[in-house]
Formats: sequence, C-alpha cells, structure tokens
Amino acid sequence: MEHSELLLHQLFQTVRIITKGLNRRLEPYGIYGSEWSIITTLNEKGSMTQAALASYLNIEPPAVSKSLVKLERKGLIMRISGVDKREKKVTLSQQALDQCFLWKEIVGHHRNAILNNLSEEEQKELTMLLKIIFQNAQQYKE
Repeated sequence: MEHSELLLHQLFQTVRIITKGLNRRLEPYGIYGSEWSIITTLNEKGSMTQAALASYLNIEPPAVSKSLVKLERKGLIMRISGVDKREKKVTLSQQALDQCFLWKEIVGHHRNAILNNLSEEEQKELTMLLKIIFQNAQQYKE
C-alpha cells in the first residue's frame, strides 16, 4: 500500500473509532456524537440557520436535517423564525442548555483519554498538519 494511501486509511479509521467511542459514552444520555457536534456549535456560536450549520460543520444538508429532526423530537432544539419569515433559525432549548455542562464533561474525558499519550507540543503539531490536509481537501470537496 502506498504511504499516502496508508496515511488516509489510518486517518479514516481513527475518526471512526473516535466516533464509536464518543457515541458509546454519550448514548446513556440520549445523544450521539453527530448530535453533540450540532449542540456544541449552537452553544458556542448561538442560533444559526440549518444551511449555516451544515456549512460550518462540513456536513451534508440532508444529514444535518435528519439530526435536527431527532434533536427536535428529543426537545433539545427549537426552530424559530428569523428576520425573513421563510428562514428558520435553530437554537438550543433550555433542556439542552441545562445538560450541556454534563455532556461537555463526558466529551472532555473522552478527548483526554484518547490524547493521553501525546504531549501538548505533539498535539499542536498534529493540529497544524491536519489543518494543512483540511485546506488541501477543501479544494476538492465539490
């Protein structure tokens, strides 16, 4: 296997196992990693349109829509009218805001466990390298 192919294979496998582990830890609390990414984005950035969420998270709009429907059924988000009546903004419910601290703590423990053997310097270097790969990938996303 060519080294570049091996590298990208390892990257995909790493993301998959991180996602599985995160889902396993969040499942008892009724949410999944894909939903957490939406919740944490709304918590940090405030209300956003569905299109803005999809763009920010680099997730296909139908996948975001599916997650939003689930979050709405769970009472964790609300859709409110924007300036333009056709535009709906997504915002966190009080129930989600009340639980965010607990979820953030669980995610933080997971993150610390998987990065445990990397020094801060190694984490910074890996972040820089992943940003370069991300920027290169941006050119080929469409």
